[in-house]
Amino acid sequence: MDMVSRGEAERRIRERAISDPAFRSELKENPRAALESELGLPIPSEVSVQVHEESLTELHVVLPATEEELTDAELEMVSGGVCWTECPNDMGP
Repeated sequence: MDMVSRGEAERRIRERAISDPAFRSELKENPRAALESELGLPIPSEVSVQVHEESLTELHVVLPATEEELTDAELEMVSGGVCWTECPNDMGP
């Protein structure tokens, strides 16, 4: 799979979770495997993966990390998209 932005990856995941009940179930039961399969990228073990499902009576707000909370290595992992491991040469870190 080609490198995609975080926004594009999130859009694809949301759309598939809405249209595919089996994927939605897998995403809730085993989010790491579901995301790795959908995005075609391995997620390092040090990256925690959590899925939150909203309801009519519950709203989830995700706050972005502040820069002082991330190390240089962590910033490298997230800058420019969702490539958590070695990126292809043409998309290098």
